[in-house]
Amino acid sequence: MRRHGIVSLMLGIGMSFDIAALAAESMPAPAADYRARARAAQGIEMSVAHHEGHLRVEVANGMVSLIDLDRRGMVVLMDVPGMDRIAVEMDMPPGFAFSDANRLGTRTGTSEALGEACDLWRFEAKALNQPVETCVTADGIVLRTTTVMGGKPVVLFEVTELTRGPQDPAQFVLPKGMKARKVPPSMRSLLPDLIR
Repeated sequence: MRRHGIVSLMLGIGMSFDIAALAAESMPAPAADYRARARAAQGIEMSVAHHEGHLRVEVANGMVSLIDLDRRGMVVLMDVPGMDRIAVEMDMPPGFAFSDANRLGTRTGTSEALGEACDLWRFEAKALNQPVETCVTADGIVLRTTTVMGGKPVVLFEVTELTRGPQDPAQFVLPKGMKARKVPPSMRSLLPDLIR
């Protein structure tokens, strides 16, 4: 998977990268429980759910990420050829800051996505080496994230279906009996690109 595909996946679910010093306002963090279907760059289909500061991201290849927004940590469940499904735990990679009280951006206007009003927020994404604009609802749900690549507008992430409502808390923790292995930073390069 190309690097900007990975970046767009992570940006789209509420992440910002090394926000520039000019950004001064706190962006809204997810406040509502929800489940969404979304599409990232290169046609990557995913499901994203939020419950009380925790995200569950399921990608079409079967990889599941359980993300604790407050702790800024994640557990990734994946299938490894020749092994049972495994779970690896890690802190967020350097340069990534998931949607939380420290996420800053510059409000640039208003828009609409998926029939909902949203505020447009702009921030510098050093991983992309250019600004990114994201459309965030009043209750902190990212509906669309865009940038410009090669002089052309590119949609990095877009929600295609959204349902607000209670989510099963069990979906945001490891399955019963499964333990996560802590991954030291020196071993991250051995993991699939999606979680680096």
